[in-house]
Amino acid sequence: IYIMQLKIEKGTFTNHSLEDVADALKKGLSKNFKNVEVEVVDCPNLREWDCPSEGISGNQKIIDVGGEPYMHDPNFIGAEFDYQEISKMIGSEKSYALGAGSGAMSCLDGHCGELVINENLITDESRSIIARVSPDKKCIVEKYSARKHGGLGNIYYTDGKQGKVIRIKIKGRSGDQGSLPQAMRSSLSSNLNLKENEHIAIAGVFRILEGKVRSHVQPDYKDIKHEYYDPKQMKCVKDFLQFYEPVGPKLQCYTVLWTGDPTGGELNLRESGEHTHFHSYDDDKDAGHYHFDVTPDEIEYEGYFNTASEVHRVNNIYKELLSKNIIE
Repeated sequence: IYIMQLKIEKGTFTNHSLEDVADALKKGLSKNFKNVEVEVVDCPNLREWDCPSEGISGNQKIIDVGGEPYMHDPNFIGAEFDYQEISKMIGSEKSYALGAGSGAMSCLDGHCGELVINENLITDESRSIIARVSPDKKCIVEKYSARKHGGLGNIYYTDGKQGKVIRIKIKGRSGDQGSLPQAMRSSLSSNLNLKENEHIAIAGVFRILEGKVRSHVQPDYKDIKHEYYDPKQMKCVKDFLQFYEPVGPKLQCYTVLWTGDPTGGELNLRESGEHTHFHSYDDDKDAGHYHFDVTPDEIEYEGYFNTASEVHRVNNIYKELLSKNIIE
C-alpha cells in the first residue's frame, strides 16, 4: 500500500445564486428532457432517503483526488487516500461527505470496486456501499465503513445542515445526452454566461425512480487479461471495465460535477467533469458507476443539489508525472 504524502492545491468557483443556477438548469435540461421541473426549495430531511445526514448545506466544498495513473500505472497500483484526513486539512473536519471513488484495496482483501461515499464524519455514521465483480462477473454489493478510497475520488463535503437546495424532477428524455450530470454541466455552461476560468460546481443526491441505466464496476486486476493503460498518455486506452446494462430502476446516485477548472488547467481535474456512483434503494443487488440512461421514454429522476465554493485538488499525479518526464 502506498501511504500518500498529501499535497493539496485549491481553486475557487464563481458564486451564483441558487435561483440563477436553477434557471440555467431549467433552460438547458428542457432541451434534453421532456418534462422538467427545477426549483429552489427547503431541503427535505435526507435521512428519509437513508442518507446519514439531514441536509447538504454549510461550508460546501468538493475535492478531486488522484487520477488514473494511481489506479492503473503498475508503479502506483494500490495507492490509497484517507478522506477523513483530507477533510481536516481543508477545514471540513466535521462534515457530511458524499461522492464517488474507487475502493481501497487494503480494505477489500485486495479486491477492486466502485465506492459510493455516504458518510457522516460528525456523528460517525456510515452508509457507504462498495460494488465489486464476482468471479462469474456478477455485481456484488456490500457495506463499506472504511474512510479510505483508492487512487481516485470526488467528494462533496458540507456541514450536513438543511438549507435551500435545487430540486430537479424529470420525466422522459427527448435529446441525445443520456447522462443527467453531463446534461446539467452543459446546461450550466451554456446558460450561466461563464467567462474564461469562471466555473461552477454542483453536487447532490438524485434518484432514478423509473427507467434503467448503463453502469460499470472495475474488476480485480488479476481478471484483466490485456494491456489497457498507456503510461505515456497517462490514461486507459482500451476497455477493461465490467459493464452492466440495463440496471434499475430505484437507484440512488451521489454526484459531484463542475463545468471546468477555475485555475485554467493547473489542477488537472477529472476529464469528464463529473463523477457519479449509485446503489439501489430497493435491494442490495445493484451499485456501481453511473454512465447514462438506456430507456429514454421511461427515465424519471428526482434529486436535490447544492453548489460548492471551492475545489481542493489532492495529489495531482498528472502534474507530478509530467514534471518527472521533463526532468528525465
